[in-house]
Amino acid sequence: MNTSQMVDMQNYSTLLTLFDRYHNFALSTHINPDGDAIGSELSLYLFLTRLGKSVKMFNTDAVPANYRFLPFWESIESARSIGTYRPEVLVVLDASTLERIGKTLSKTLSPTQSLINIDHHATAEAFGDVNLIVPSASSTSEIVYKLIKSHQTPIDKACALCLYTGLMFDTGCFRYSNTTAETHQIAAELIEIGGFAPDEVYRNVYEQVPVTKMHLLSEVLRTLQITDDGKIASVYATQTMFRKTRTTADAVEGVVNQIQAIKGVEVALCASEMADRSTKVSLRSQGGVDVSQLAAEFEGGGHARAAGCRIVMPYLLAIATLVQTAQRYIDPRHVGQGDCQKG
Repeated sequence: MNTSQMVDMQNYSTLLTLFDRYHNFALSTHINPDGDAIGSELSLYLFLTRLGKSVKMFNTDAVPANYRFLPFWESIESARSIGTYRPEVLVVLDASTLERIGKTLSKTLSPTQSLINIDHHATAEAFGDVNLIVPSASSTSEIVYKLIKSHQTPIDKACALCLYTGLMFDTGCFRYSNTTAETHQIAAELIEIGGFAPDEVYRNVYEQVPVTKMHLLSEVLRTLQITDDGKIASVYATQTMFRKTRTTADAVEGVVNQIQAIKGVEVALCASEMADRSTKVSLRSQGGVDVSQLAAEFEGGGHARAAGCRIVMPYLLAIATLVQTAQRYIDPRHVGQGDCQKG
């Protein structure tokens, strides 16, 4: 067992001691929550509830429609619901910084006893009183799985479904490089416990696409631009597009993966103009560029091949700035902004 593994085990033990000691818990995850964020949050909620704890969940953004098949998603409350509530323990999941849970929540959801940080991002900050950060884990859901197993509490069907969903999402349906033999072993155990069909989970997450999203996709793909060297591809979605197609920024999820598949592209980015005129950006890499470092330059984070950030500037300027920065990662000799060709 190496040093990092020893630290992990110590933190698992520390967390379980805190879970036994305190009664009132609050859980939260990052803005624009994805499958791993929701899956890990709900599974920890189910585990703590089973231990007889009082648990509340608060998220800045609503649960996306494609995750509303998961049990107890309705129990996740908005930031407006906090009021004067103060938990003994706050557990933040899958957020590389405390601010990633949202400005309101990060300032008002204050624990009286302990702040716990559970994450698997290599760029994660150790902002908690206890930090369980395991970059080698495929997902935060995998960490929660191991935490529950360390407590030797049986995982029930509902919890298994939430954990599997998080595991499936953050491994790209088990095709990303963070997928290991252990990942498959955990997935197999969860399927056996939960009694669900993996294809049903996949269909719920990926094949419940409203026609409005397809209309948005048509608009977004028309904005495709590729740098002259063919290594950086970008698209964007605007508030005008959202209004025209009756969608929101949530509908852009997954688009970046499609442009990443273009032959020769090393870095793909999808920018969304937000209502406050800031720009939300999703980044993907084929592996030659660590986009988590690229995102970190703009106070974002993520993984080497999948990351994101939110930039306080108009979307066209944000794209130009990111493309220029990305070109430095591809070729450190590059100091100027590359020309783009319309796709």
